Amino acid sequence: METYHLSQPTMILSYGFESFNDIQLLVRTWNSGLQMMTFGLKSYLESQLNLSLDLSASPNSGKALFQCQNTKPVISGFFLQDMFDELQHIKYVSICNDQVTVQNTIMDFIPNNIHLIASSNGLICCRNFGIGAQLVFICNPLKREFLEIKGPKGINEHKLRGLGFVFDPQCYSLDGTPSFKLVSISKRKSSVFSFHIYSSEERKWRLSEEICYDDCDLSLGGRGIFAGGVVYWLTVGSVVIAFDLEKGNSKCINLPVPRIHRNEGLCEMCIGESVGCLHYILITDADLRVWVLNGEHGWLLKHSISLTAIQEEYPNFFYNEGRLASAIVVSGLILPTWIEPISFKDGNLLIKLRCCLRYGRRGVDVSTKIYLYNFDAGTVKELCALEDLGLPIGYLRTIPYSMSFAPLLST
Repeated sequence: METYHLSQPTMILSYGFESFNDIQLLVRTWNSGLQMMTFGLKSYLESQLNLSLDLSASPNSGKALFQCQNTKPVISGFFLQDMFDELQHIKYVSICNDQVTVQNTIMDFIPNNIHLIASSNGLICCRNFGIGAQLVFICNPLKREFLEIKGPKGINEHKLRGLGFVFDPQCYSLDGTPSFKLVSISKRKSSVFSFHIYSSEERKWRLSEEICYDDCDLSLGGRGIFAGGVVYWLTVGSVVIAFDLEKGNSKCINLPVPRIHRNEGLCEMCIGESVGCLHYILITDADLRVWVLNGEHGWLLKHSISLTAIQEEYPNFFYNEGRLASAIVVSGLILPTWIEPISFKDGNLLIKLRCCLRYGRRGVDVSTKIYLYNFDAGTVKELCALEDLGLPIGYLRTIPYSMSFAPLLST
């Protein structure tokens, strides 16, 4: 990896964060050693990223520690991946600026075909696919660095149902070793789930004694959501499987409303995290609803709004057009549901809406928009069209992302 040296702190202070690539250029100076960080760079990063940076020495280990405190990580964008054509570049859509930018080669530094799994405080968890050993990658796309971890022994791609990932940015050593945990959920029998836990401190997997019983398989490609010390997986049934990392126990949590079959009506959902709590997002024919999971009181309805009402306030949210186009059936073409909540983080919901489907001179003409709905502000923003991303069909893996300067050594 090349290293670019900025000769004067004033150059760093005047360097603007206009895009992902701009920040990557600046971050390459990080590799020369955080011990050499100047006050100017430290102050600049603190102001730009809302961080509190502290370089100190650990009296016990003799290692310098880089402590990063960020009370509320800010989402910078979303990663999107075609579920059925993983050979395509993973797309990154930035939401930081008024002008949305899309980049196609953010994850090309990993020498494997990968599935996106989860993100946590600026690091991304993904795994390989295909024949061979199961590999998990923890990477920092901002610094283009990654760690490679072999999956649990005896768990092949058919048994491995999902992964959960959490990265603790509060304290880690300058040798590039971050503090994180992985939870693998696998199916031993038709209705028995087991769990393996990987700790970066121990650098090995261990099998939990805990088992969980449920007849349904996992949904969303087995992508776990970490919230309040617990990893959650949405199933294709009407429950969420939860595993408490601290206590080591699991349970099945019923959804606030039962899932209905697609033939019975619109029922699209996702789960996500905000303010340390699990949120359940549901889009039906009538409205968009959001529940928050409260430990003592169960599910509490937090938001409920008519999709028609959203379009009335934001005319570029083409809900009614999409509902009319959903009645069109194209022989031989299997399409995903016309409207879906595809990712949620910190009050920001990503919605995929197919607003146009018609026959044209060159065949079928499809137009699918990606919108960002902010519940706190009550605003809707059109981010991009899937056709512009080279993802016209719209079967997507999507994860939110917040940028981080977390040191992570490449293998």
